Amino acid sequence: MKEKIIVDPVTRIEGHAKIVLDTNDAGEITGGHLQVLEIRGFEKLLEGMELFKMPLITGRICGVCPAAHHLVSVTAIENGLGVKVPPDALLLRELMYMGHIIHSHSLSTFVLTGPDVLVGIGAKPKDRNALALLAMAPEIVKKVLRLRSIGQKIVEMVGGRGVHPVTSVPGGQAFRPTKDDISKIGQWGEEAGSLLKELSEVLMKKLENISDLFEITAIPYHSMALTDKGKVTFMQNVCRVVDTAGKEERSFTAGEYADNLVEHPMQGSYMRSVRLKSGGEEKKYFVGPLARLNVNEHFSTPEADRLLGEFRSSGSPRLSAIDYLQARLIEMMYCAERLVAICGKELGDGPIIKAVTPKGGRFTGLIEAPRGILIHDYEADDEGKITSANLIVATQNNYDAIDHTITALTKHFRQAGDDNLLMNGAEFALRCFDPCLACATHAAGCMPIIMELRRNGRVVRAFRRGAEE
Repeated sequence: MKEKIIVDPVTRIEGHAKIVLDTNDAGEITGGHLQVLEIRGFEKLLEGMELFKMPLITGRICGVCPAAHHLVSVTAIENGLGVKVPPDALLLRELMYMGHIIHSHSLSTFVLTGPDVLVGIGAKPKDRNALALLAMAPEIVKKVLRLRSIGQKIVEMVGGRGVHPVTSVPGGQAFRPTKDDISKIGQWGEEAGSLLKELSEVLMKKLENISDLFEITAIPYHSMALTDKGKVTFMQNVCRVVDTAGKEERSFTAGEYADNLVEHPMQGSYMRSVRLKSGGEEKKYFVGPLARLNVNEHFSTPEADRLLGEFRSSGSPRLSAIDYLQARLIEMMYCAERLVAICGKELGDGPIIKAVTPKGGRFTGLIEAPRGILIHDYEADDEGKITSANLIVATQNNYDAIDHTITALTKHFRQAGDDNLLMNGAEFALRCFDPCLACATHAAGCMPIIMELRRNGRVVRAFRRGAEE
């Protein structure tokens, strides 16, 4: 008889979710689906707000990627107003964002997904977490925490706040760090690069232990990312889509996103999936660090380009969900190099803001969040008040790829007949994408995980993982 397996809640992600696995009469898994359990309603909350307050308000959507919402919002406003931002203001924004990427990627790579790889997917829960990792390898964890701290300090120094930055305003930047601060950021960039070399070596060796899972977790979908004429970029530019062979399928700008993308509600979930419009047949795709490396040819910094060359030596595009981990390492190295370059010679003493006035109209922005393409789309009346808003976040773009990977990996682990491994595999599949499910709060202590086997809607078996363990 058919069963349904439920993992609820999923841990070590941003937000609350559960995973549902369907089986056939033989007990084989036929499909996996992520269900997001929290409703935000942020698009409705924005109605009636003042246009120029959007960068501050939308930054509160998330405590993990606030800089991304902050910057895409101010970019959308400047697009609608036709504002050309001073070059030094753009460099300051990039400086802040490089710190943000380092902070976010190091959290995902070593704290959230890290225990699965460094300790082992089959390890028991008490041994497969950041605290257990601290006991096992304290020096490694100290370096991870230092790397995260560097990223957060840079956001605070340039953005005014470590968690919810405030200095990017329509027309430019409201604040310039001192020369001493800029010099310090450059030194932190050099330190981050050194830390990454040590940490990357440790992680890459551990990834060899799960090399058999790379092909199993291959994603047969298109890759979508921003490109600056073939160079990786996080700031608004042309959005490019390539197929599984690396051939360009299409490209579009921020203002054209609605002509190319369509959102769909998903069963049992408050999050919508997004697909490419393509006549009568929609196409699935994925975004984020791996997609950025598939879409682009280079970074334009020496060490990141060297690492990218090694990454592609076994083929390109790379399509395994596990490839996301190595892609994040390469991007962090790029960010460290950019910090050094911007603070060394690129940032000058020119103006950083120009006066602008709000007005009515359409305001659309598109940047690369750490997790992938992020879109803000507002409409405002003649008084500069928001009348409607649409936000498409990176994890929505990855919804189909997440479900595909969960299905593939749990099918593989189901054969072992190990309930712990099956649950761990489902969670690991999701964590590879570094999902950000929207600014959720988390309970202190140990939240129980319950996985149920159902037959015709009736629970026939349940597994529990809780505080007693």
